[in-house]
Amino acid sequence: MNDRDADLEGEKMFHLKTVTCVVFLWGWFFLWTNNTEARPTSILDLNVSVSHRVDQLRWNIAGLSPSGNNVNVLSELSWKDLSIVQAGVGGRLIVDDSRSPFSFYSRGALGLGKIYRGDNQDSDYDQKNRTAEFSRSNNSADDGDVLDVTFGMGPRFRKSLGRPGITMWLSPLVGYSYHEQNLVMTDGVQTVPLLGPFSGLNSTYDTEWRGPWVGLDVSLEMDAIHTVFGSIEYHWASYEGRANWNLRPEFAHPLSFLHEANGTGITASLGLEEHLIQDWTFIVKIDYLDWRTDAGIDYVFFSDGGIARTPLNEVRWESYALTFEFRHAFQ
Repeated sequence: MNDRDADLEGEKMFHLKTVTCVVFLWGWFFLWTNNTEARPTSILDLNVSVSHRVDQLRWNIAGLSPSGNNVNVLSELSWKDLSIVQAGVGGRLIVDDSRSPFSFYSRGALGLGKIYRGDNQDSDYDQKNRTAEFSRSNNSADDGDVLDVTFGMGPRFRKSLGRPGITMWLSPLVGYSYHEQNLVMTDGVQTVPLLGPFSGLNSTYDTEWRGPWVGLDVSLEMDAIHTVFGSIEYHWASYEGRANWNLRPEFAHPLSFLHEANGTGITASLGLEEHLIQDWTFIVKIDYLDWRTDAGIDYVFFSDGGIARTPLNEVRWESYALTFEFRHAFQ
C-alpha cells in the first residue's frame, strides 16, 4: 500500500467513525425517549428556500523538479465572483421530554445551485513569489453547478432573560457536511503573452469538501411573531479536486490531475424569522463561509501513463449568500 492509499484509507475510517457516532447518538436518544413514562412532544419543521450566492475559489501549486521549476508558486488558478442561484429543502426536528433538562434538536439541509456568471484566471510563473509570469489566460466561468448537504444534532436549552415575551434558545451541535463545486472554463483569452482569444477551451475542475463539524445555534424569540437567530460552525474538511484540462494533449483525460488536502473552515449565519399565519414562517438570512486547506498533494496524470507528484500549497473557498425561506411546522 502506497502513501496515498494509506491516507485515503485513514480518511475513510475517520469519516466512517464520525457518521457512526452521529447515528449512534440519534438512535440512543430515540430509544431513550420511547422508554420514558411520559411521551415526548415533537415539532417537525420543513422548509423550501431560494438563495443568491457568490463564491470565490483559488488554489496554487509549487514547482518541483523534474516535473516543474523549483518555485514556490508555479501555477495558480482563481475563480472570482461565481454568481449562483440555489434552491434548497431542509428540516428541523425538536423533541421535548418533561423529564429532561433539555430538548433534542436536529437540523439538515440539501441545496442545489446553478452557476450563471463568473471569471477564471490561470497564471504560470517562472520564478519565486509569483514573479516572471510567462503565461496567463482569462476565461469565462459562466457554467457549472454546486451541491451542499449538511446535518447536525445536539441538545437544545431554553434560557429566560427575565423580560416578558423574550426567550433565548441555545443548541450546541455536532454534524457532518458535504459540498461540491463543479466548475467549467470556456471562452479562453491568452493575455500573457498577448495572443487574444483561443478556441476549444472546455476544461473542468470539480471540488469536494467533506467532514465533521461542531457548532452553536442561537435564537432569540422577541415576541410571538419575530425571532432573531444566528449560527456558527467550525469544520474539519477533507478536500479533493479533479481536473480535466481538455486542451493539454500531454495530460490524461478525463482525469488530468488530482488534488488532495485536509483543511478547516468556518460557516456563519444571521437571520430573522417572521411568523405569518397558522404554522407558516418567513425567513431571511445571510450566510458566510471561509474554508482553506493545509498543504496537500497535486497528482498529475500524463497521457503516456506516467504520474508526477508536486506540492499543493493551498486551496481557499469563500462564499456569501442571501437566502429567502418558507417554513411549515408540523406538531
